[in-house]
Amino acid sequence: MRFRKNSDIPRGCPKANVANCASRVLYCPLPFIRASAYDVWMTLVCTLFPLLLPSLVQIKTLTMEDADVYKCIASNAHGDAIYTVSLVVTESMPRRHRAVLNSTLNTRLSGGMKHGLLCRSVPVAKEERKPITEEEMLKILAGADKKDYERICAEYGFTDFRGILKKLKEMKKKVDVEVNVTNIAPGLCRYVYAFMGYFGENVFLSQGTEPLRIQYSLGKYELKQMGTKYMLCVSSVSLKDSGSYTLKVGDKVLSAKINPMRVTERQTAVFEVRLSKKTSEPPIWKFGGKEVKRDEKFDVSVSEDGLTYTLKIKDVRPSETGEYTLSLGDLTAKAPLFIDSKGWANYLILHSMRLSEKWLKDGRDITNNPRYTFMREGKRAEIIIDDCDLADSGEYAIVCTQDSDKVDGVWLKDGKEVVKQGAVHKLIFSRVGDDQEGKYTFRAKGAESEATLSIADPPTIDPTMLEVLAIHPVTVKAGQTATIKIPFKGKPTPKVTWYKDGIEMTEDDRTSVEREVDSTTLVLTKCVREDSGAVMLRLKSDCGTAIANLHLNVVDHPKPPQGKVEFLERTGKCIKMKWKAPRDNGGKQVTSFVIERRMVGKKSWIKVGEVDSATTCFSNDKVEEGKAYQYRIRAVNSQGMSDPLETEEVYAGEPIELCALSMPSQPQIADVTKEAVTVTWTPPAQDGGAAVLGYIIERRKKGSSMWVPVNKELVQDTKYTVDGLVEDMEYEFRVTSVNRAGPGSPSTVSNSVIAKDPIRAPGLVKDLHVTDSSNSSISLGWSPPEHGDEPSGYILEVRPDDAKEWTKCTKIPITGTSYTVGGLQERMKYFFRIRAVNEGGVGEPIELDQGVLAMPPPGEQKQSLGGVRVSMVSPLQGSPPPTVTWMKDGIPTKGRETITKGKKHSQFLISSSQRSDSGIYRINLRNDYGEVHYDVNVRVTDFPRPPRNLQLVEEVPGTVTLHWEHTPDLADDEQTHYIILKRDASTATWFTAAERVFSSKYTVTGLLPGRKYYFRVIARNHIGDSDPLDSKDPFTIAKEKGTEMAYRAKDHSVKPEFLVPLKDHAVRRGHDCTMSCAFLARPPPQVSWYKDDVKILENPRYWQSSADGVCTLTIPTCCAKDSGEYMLLVENPLGEAKEDATFHLQPPST
Repeated sequence: MRFRKNSDIPRGCPKANVANCASRVLYCPLPFIRASAYDVWMTLVCTLFPLLLPSLVQIKTLTMEDADVYKCIASNAHGDAIYTVSLVVTESMPRRHRAVLNSTLNTRLSGGMKHGLLCRSVPVAKEERKPITEEEMLKILAGADKKDYERICAEYGFTDFRGILKKLKEMKKKVDVEVNVTNIAPGLCRYVYAFMGYFGENVFLSQGTEPLRIQYSLGKYELKQMGTKYMLCVSSVSLKDSGSYTLKVGDKVLSAKINPMRVTERQTAVFEVRLSKKTSEPPIWKFGGKEVKRDEKFDVSVSEDGLTYTLKIKDVRPSETGEYTLSLGDLTAKAPLFIDSKGWANYLILHSMRLSEKWLKDGRDITNNPRYTFMREGKRAEIIIDDCDLADSGEYAIVCTQDSDKVDGVWLKDGKEVVKQGAVHKLIFSRVGDDQEGKYTFRAKGAESEATLSIADPPTIDPTMLEVLAIHPVTVKAGQTATIKIPFKGKPTPKVTWYKDGIEMTEDDRTSVEREVDSTTLVLTKCVREDSGAVMLRLKSDCGTAIANLHLNVVDHPKPPQGKVEFLERTGKCIKMKWKAPRDNGGKQVTSFVIERRMVGKKSWIKVGEVDSATTCFSNDKVEEGKAYQYRIRAVNSQGMSDPLETEEVYAGEPIELCALSMPSQPQIADVTKEAVTVTWTPPAQDGGAAVLGYIIERRKKGSSMWVPVNKELVQDTKYTVDGLVEDMEYEFRVTSVNRAGPGSPSTVSNSVIAKDPIRAPGLVKDLHVTDSSNSSISLGWSPPEHGDEPSGYILEVRPDDAKEWTKCTKIPITGTSYTVGGLQERMKYFFRIRAVNEGGVGEPIELDQGVLAMPPPGEQKQSLGGVRVSMVSPLQGSPPPTVTWMKDGIPTKGRETITKGKKHSQFLISSSQRSDSGIYRINLRNDYGEVHYDVNVRVTDFPRPPRNLQLVEEVPGTVTLHWEHTPDLADDEQTHYIILKRDASTATWFTAAERVFSSKYTVTGLLPGRKYYFRVIARNHIGDSDPLDSKDPFTIAKEKGTEMAYRAKDHSVKPEFLVPLKDHAVRRGHDCTMSCAFLARPPPQVSWYKDDVKILENPRYWQSSADGVCTLTIPTCCAKDSGEYMLLVENPLGEAKEDATFHLQPPST
């Protein structure tokens, strides 16, 4: 008779009681009674009475875990009698409890006897309990009837009855269901958990489509409830338990699966066990009674939360089939592992079933050897070898003998006859080689059997190669590529694995492995010292393993000497130091150490000595007392020098206390060029008690705060040429004196200087001549000087014939090469001289050879102001007196003129000239002997007529663009230009917005939003200004209102684009040129100007401005070098836009 209980926790009940179970058994003969209980969490005391007395099982100190299903089995020679008892432990009463086992059993034995089960309860003494918590009371009430709530709370002494009912009601409203299950391997006893708020009694369990009859499962299945948790326990899981399990609670359906652990040979098997709570016990995995430890074969791991334990078995073999066990203290889980074999098998098809076979290995009979598995199905004979290893290598043969008479047969290889034999047919190879590979066939009396022989060799490496690799390391220089090629033999081709210091090498950017049929190559690119170490090649196949070991040595220059340099002696005559050898010699022996030094304050290092590698100290006896030095030491090997180990500052003896140096004088600048300047200064008044060793010169860009030293060594002189300057950049300089105590205070900053070549004074002006004259003016022209630098202007002076002093014709230098001197006295003789001027000085004057009369020359152009008298007098002669005819532009005059004729002259007079009087006038003289004529070009000039049709347009937000029609007089005078004026409506004063505008369009910027403006355009020539052209209505720039803000909010970004493009420009020498255009871009762009593809930096030669979408470049006082192609580049993160324009100088007017 035996008792058995399951090992899982059922529904909770009170503890510390005793349950007695008794059973009377009627028998004949005497039965064998057995009792057992398998539970690692409790102590079960069993007392068996194998007599006629009732069989009694007593459980002392009854706990919740003792609730289970118990079986009583009585056996004798005639059969078994089985009785099942369910033990229910409840927590409903604090007083004495009874564990009642009610059951009825009618079992008919082979002898026709009956037996029954008697259950008795034993009173147990009361024990004191701790006050129950609210959470525990909620769990107890969740599984009880409503009518028992008040009684249960009273029994447990819980007084807050209303509060607990309210919380219980809220808890029952939660109907959330969760499941935490995984696939379950057979043999591992797992639980299916379902967490819920409240479900009542509507719980249904099934396996597949069949419901689980838990009460009749004899403890195989058990559903337990712990508060709001249901738990299904499946004991002794086997392959029969595989499948899907379903838990239905109300309208919620949860499922889990139990799958068998079956793995194919040579794959990886994984066992996983998850605990319900964390334990501190160490995990112990066992197989075949032996502990499994972590190595290359087995991988044991624990999850981060400490609840999941995993065992991985790599490259499984059939020999590893069996049961695996996980032990955690008293907890144990078991699971079997099934492996689908991929062992070696060979078979033979027999053409007769009347044969007896015998298997041979290397000529020895193995038919009865348990190492091999033999199978015979009909005419098929097969041999299977599980978990092959090298010992299974050899020659296998099958000998078939016909039960009847002997049969002659023949062996063939690849269809060719090999040998003939009698009744016993076998083919033996003494030395198997590649020549024996092929397909073999046996024929006898029409029957035929085939087999294929394949040769497999374990991988091998030439022993000579292994010896060379072991003795001679592979050496490569740092930065180069290491290529290691090792040939091998093996069939089939083995798996190739390279290791570095025992760690498998994986391919990356620097590491690659080349695999061929008979060799493998390891390639390491850009080697570093860290690549040095032991390298191993492992060749593995089903036939065996081969290993090659070698050492890779990457050589490089050594590391710096170690540690801090120790100074053994520091006197005024000698400094002795000591250091440690480098930690890494770079793979080559250190040959020497190089010692260098420099004085504090200097930048250059000087080699002062070199010692061999065995010496790590050095004495420097060439020092000056009181001076500070700094040393550095380098290690040297065949690959080069190491990085230096620098020392701190060290004094030769005690430092000399000196007073501070005073400042040198302010530096003076001389000999300025575009690349260099010469700086001079005077020594400081106080040397601080020690001679000045030299000076440090520094420079900076004007406006910057960063000083840059320009000399590496101390300057001994008081003059120094600073080179490497940027042309047209403005610089400042300062000087600092240095003595044995160190640098003193820097001098005051020099005056700023622009780096550009010096300008020489211009030479003599060439070809000064008279181009025109009238009664009140004389026009002169000249050519620029050939010598000296280019002039910026000319000084023209005049002296009347009756005066001795020269008077300047203009207050400022003339920028062109022509000028008209007006306001002269008619027929007065005047003398003129001119000289060129620039920033370098004033050139020598050149004077006209003779004076010039203030009167129009005959046959030349005559110029007059409109509204004044035009008089032309022409002397004439001829005999007989000629006939005089005056014509204008080839047509006889119309009569506005007055023509008088004397004996020797003829006068043409217009009392009040007009612009229409301009033209070519011809006097024609004719008599009987011939005809002559003379032409006079008359140009009547006046104030220019005003422009017309002024229009105002806001092309760019915040600006206004003026459009107008040119003055009609623009074609008559190329120098006619426009003046743009603006006036705020609140004032009567006009302000100039722009001058010298030659186009009929201009954009005015800088206007204030919300104000009204009037605009005026005036035409101007050398005579004066025209009448103004005013705008009729005021123009207003709108303020930024809400609508404008909304518009801008939508327009987040705009790629740069030009609204008003650049235009080509041509101006006269000495005049200013202004290029402007308008663009639209958001966010604000970066604006860059280029001349001939060279970027124009912040240069005083150019004036740049960019505001409100209008970009302007002004070239003041234009000269020949300003001509060229100009480009404006506007760019922001969305893109860029370019505009080109050409600028050139106009030729001088003649």
